Order: sequence, then C-alpha cells, then structure tokens
Amino acid sequence: MSLSRATMSAIRFGYGLRPGETGPTGPEDLMRQLDAARKEALRFPVGGLEQRRADIEALDREFAKLNKIPKDERPVARGKIIDKARILYNIDLHARIEQAALSPNGFAERLAMFWVNHFSVSAQKSKTRFYVALYEAEALRPAMTGSFRELLRAAILHPAMLTYLDQVRSMGPNSPRVKENDKKGLNENLGRELLELHTLGVDGGYGQDDVRNAALVLTGLNVNGRGEVVYQRQRAEPGPIEVLGKSYGGPRRTIKDIEAMLDDLAAAPQTRRHICRKLVVHFVSDKPPTELVEAMTRAWEKTDGDLRSVYQAMLDHPAAWANPSEKARQPFDFVVAGLRATLADEQDFAVPPAKAKAMTEPEMDERETAAPGPAAKTADADDEMMMSDDKMTPAERKKAERAKRARIPHNPLTVRALRNLGQPIWQPSSPAGFPEGFDAWVSASQITGRISWAQRLARRRAGQTDPVKFLKVVLADAARDDTITIVSQAPNRAAGVALTLASPEFNRR
Repeated sequence: MSLSRATMSAIRFGYGLRPGETGPTGPEDLMRQLDAARKEALRFPVGGLEQRRADIEALDREFAKLNKIPKDERPVARGKIIDKARILYNIDLHARIEQAALSPNGFAERLAMFWVNHFSVSAQKSKTRFYVALYEAEALRPAMTGSFRELLRAAILHPAMLTYLDQVRSMGPNSPRVKENDKKGLNENLGRELLELHTLGVDGGYGQDDVRNAALVLTGLNVNGRGEVVYQRQRAEPGPIEVLGKSYGGPRRTIKDIEAMLDDLAAAPQTRRHICRKLVVHFVSDKPPTELVEAMTRAWEKTDGDLRSVYQAMLDHPAAWANPSEKARQPFDFVVAGLRATLADEQDFAVPPAKAKAMTEPEMDERETAAPGPAAKTADADDEMMMSDDKMTPAERKKAERAKRARIPHNPLTVRALRNLGQPIWQPSSPAGFPEGFDAWVSASQITGRISWAQRLARRRAGQTDPVKFLKVVLADAARDDTITIVSQAPNRAAGVALTLASPEFNRR
C-alpha cells in the first residue's frame, strides 16, 4: 500500500489525524511544528515549574518535621505527606496525556516521548516520582531541538536522573566523605547507563573499567532539599580519572570534569550511530534502513550533533516514507490517537472526583513508601529521615502506612487505560525504557485491552458520528476496503467508531 505524504506525516510522525484540524503535508510542515511547540504553553506540571519546585521545598520541610514527633506516629504522618505528593503527581499524569492529545504539534510531541524514553527515569522509584514532570518539561523538551551535547547535559544533570539511578548515594571510595563513613561508597548505576543506554550503546567499545571510571568521574553530584543539583567535592573521587583513553580531573575536582566527559561522550562516533538508529527504529522500522541511518549520522557529524539537522535528514530521506504501517502503535500512541480522532475535550482528560470509587486503584506498588521528592539536603540525611521508624518490622510499617493512604482516582480513558495496556506514563520498568519492537505491543491480551478501551471511548464520544465518514477522516487513504466494509455494516454508531479504533490500520503507524 502506498500512502500520501499527508497521511504518513500525521500517522508515522505524529499522533494521527484529528477531524477539523489541518495536518502536516510533509517534512516542511513537520519541522515547523518544532518551532511552534517551543511557543506552546505546556499543560504540565499543573501550576507551572516554579509552583512544582515550591511544592518540593514545602514537602521537604514537612518530612524534616517527622523526627520531632513520637516514633509510633511517624508512619501515618509520613503517609499523609506522601499522599499530598501523590495527588500532585496524579494531576500531572492526566495533564501529560492531555498535552499530547490536544497539541497541534504531533511531531514535537512524538519527539518528546522518544527522548523521555531514551533518557528514562521512573516514578516507580518514589524519590524520583515528584521530579518526573519537571524533568520532561524543564530539561528534555527545551533541549531536544538543540545540540545533543546540550540535551545530554540537561538529562544527566537533573535531579530526576540523579535520584533514579542512585547517584545521590554514590561517593568516591577515596573521597573525604567515605573516609568518615566507610559504609558508603561508589554506585555505578549512572556510569553504566550513561555509556550503555544514553550515549555509546551496548556495542560502543567500552569495558567495565570505563563504566567504573565514568561512575568515579560522576561522584560529587547530589541534590539538595530545594531540588537543585549541587556538586560536593567532599563526596568526589580525587585525582585524574581515565575514561575511554581520556583523563578527567586533577588535584582539585569540579563539576567541569563531569561536563567535559559528557561532552566527549556526546561527540563520540558510536553515540551518533546509536542515537540515529534509535530514532529510525522509533519512527520508521524495527529493521532500520542502513542508508537512512547513515544519512542522519552524516548530518550529525557535519553539524556537531545539531538535532534539528538530524531530524531534517530523517524526514528528507525517501526511506523514511517507505513501507507504511510497519510499526505498531504503542499504547500511549494508540490512546492519544484515539482521543484525538474522537475530538476528546478537556472533560475527557480530567481527574475523576475522589468519591468515584469505581475509578480508583492503587497508584503504584504499595512497597514504595519513601518520600517522592528530595526529603533532605543530602542522601545521608534522606536515609536517616526515611528510615527513622526502622525499629518497626516491615509488615508493621506497611500496615500502618497503608491504613492511612489515600486512594488516587485515575481516569479510565487515559491514566488507568495506559496502566492496563502496559505503558503507564513516566513508569518504565527499567532504565532501558519501554520496548520499541512490534512484537512487544501485539499480543492477544494487548488486542483485547485495546478493543475494550475503543468500545468505552466510542460509547462516550460517538454521538451522531457517521462511522464510515469517521473512518475516512481519521485513516484517510490508509483505510483498507475490507475495513470500510466492516465498519459500514456495524449495528450502530458506537460500534462503527469502535471498529475503526480497533482496526489494524489504526493500530499501526
């Protein structure tokens, strides 16, 4: 099947066609969306960046007061503070889906999700939870159309990344701080993922010594109680450290050593190949055409990692427009595309009222009982605060906290739907992010879940919609004759809309 550039622009490089909205017609329109998106006001974090940072400080102050109350009262008191953070996090989850579905800049939204997945952090780790909306909004989105060097710095040097990969617990083995407390030491998590996932790739030519040494260079990074990244020399490994044949640091280590290492990794040939290949896998094919990847790496090399040039090279290459429908829409893509297609409004994205018991479910694993934001000025103080009731058994602590935890309401069309479909927002199961492959998202249970969701959405949004007209608008020339026939024979409007949303064409891109 050969599709028009307009149809492929909306489906392969965006979140699909929206009735009444003029979609992109090709590379030029897609690239213009990047500039338009920079002027667009984000719907998350709700209340804005400054308000969320103020919330972090306020929660930190409340956690600090826990040590002043009787120990037997701390679990319940801590649970109430955690609930405040969970409620704020929950409204950001709903706003994040609304952002993708209502924005007219689908290509920019897709790129944002790509980079969120590439530089994965997860709110399943409670100390990271409160940062995830800030992380995407203030670190990744502003830098995703600049140089990769700037984007790498923004991602790695953010509290979300430092807390998620335990960098706040890492200290140089020979640092002054470790000499004071030999129970603390080096954590290699960020060093490993920096090389393997964020830059060079799994076959990037590095060894275990490079992983350890990268982790040593990164020591000194920490997050203070205001949610700011700070460099603490007393936690840093002293002296020069070699990574991939280059030496960083000297008698007096500074954050400049870390920035220099990040810049060198961003400029490595392995990095540009790794990133360009991942972009093609995300947008075009699980088997990325070699000629397309090479065109993008040449653009990267020529412009010193200017990401706009890399995106332009992808969109300008004929291979980017060949073989439509090779990729499966991931759950987030599918849900957002369905909401766009049915003209969902702000009410459809709203957080349900707390009294709606049928819409409530545990926000995440109840084992997560630590603070969702930075609860102290250093990781050491954080540990002391979080475990101040450590004389309780795990079962007692869990029971006490669960007794007072709020039930968080999730919209069944958005947040709960994505949890059920296996792609909860900002919650990948590992630092590698959610999988990209077709097989990961096409299974009997996945299809059953999508059909159920399509039926729910259609019952709510079908109204007086003519199913065949709907199909021809949201699928355009991607609609197959047999699908048109099946939809035309639907017993009612809602069934016809649901059949369109559940069709193979709608579930591919």
